[in-house]
Amino acid sequence: MKFSEIGEFGFIDSIKGWCDIPAKGVIKGIGDDCAVLRATPGRELLFTTDMLVQDIHFMIDRIPFYHLGRKAIAVNLSDIAAMGGRPLIALISLAIPAETEVEEIHELYRGMRDICEHYNLTIGGGDTVASLDKLVINVSVIGDAKKSEVLYRSGSGPGDRIYLTGPVGDSAAGLKILTAEIAPPEGMGDYFIKTHNDPVPLVEIGEIIAASGIASAMIDLSDGLLSDLGHICEESKAGALLLAEKIPISPELTLLAGSAGFDALELALSGGEDYQLLFTAPMEHEQGIDKLFKEHDLHPPYHIGEIGQGPGIRMKRADGSLGELQARGFNHFNRNQRRDYG
Repeated sequence: MKFSEIGEFGFIDSIKGWCDIPAKGVIKGIGDDCAVLRATPGRELLFTTDMLVQDIHFMIDRIPFYHLGRKAIAVNLSDIAAMGGRPLIALISLAIPAETEVEEIHELYRGMRDICEHYNLTIGGGDTVASLDKLVINVSVIGDAKKSEVLYRSGSGPGDRIYLTGPVGDSAAGLKILTAEIAPPEGMGDYFIKTHNDPVPLVEIGEIIAASGIASAMIDLSDGLLSDLGHICEESKAGALLLAEKIPISPELTLLAGSAGFDALELALSGGEDYQLLFTAPMEHEQGIDKLFKEHDLHPPYHIGEIGQGPGIRMKRADGSLGELQARGFNHFNRNQRRDYG
């Protein structure tokens, strides 16, 4: 059945029964004029939104609808994680071409529902409209966090160490494989494509970092390590020194770079869509950070540099040489760039 046959309200009826996920603080989810939340005393509300446009953010023939649904939610959850919060409710608006098969959008919602269930996040409604020829997905997530634990980008100071929760560059490699920019060795492509198509938002880790009181600032890596570190530097009115040999690069990316002939470090610095958490903390918390992660059975974060007086971002290479770096990242209005969520 196509959307031109079922219509907006028929579609809402078809998903209402299995998208109303019980969640803490949610009084009313999907099915009324508004979703209704109960504010929790002592906690601040967090709001985030992301829009995905076909042929700009994703190619519809390169990603299953199920993974597209998961990713549409995941990128918003990553923003909540970056503030140290917990997600509460998602609002989903779609612009759908009339000839789209209903089952395809059901698959999209199945992906959304499954990731929402995992993070105790309810789907609280949204809007569904017709589109001339492109699928457009807009997701907004509301979360909250303890007032004393909300982490901003602006808290870093000179001498703070810069930490990263995991390797970077794998998602950008997945995009290059999907667009046939590089050809992976046999058996390696699936790893990178999955990393790109189905990212894991680090909500629990974000809450652990925020609750510890150790971090001074935090951000999730969506547009690239340099670009997102640049946001912390700008908001904190500081600069940064990165240590090239400390940037975490997966063995898979090292192998792929050697095979395909590209610079793995370059991709790790500017690739984007890694959704790792980058945070800063005063130097005296170094041992406390390692202890914190071990207590929660997590891999210790990677110390990749330090916040300086600024301005700008520099990088120290293994041979001791220093160089200025440009905070490169994805620019939606640069025609030479295209972000592809699949």
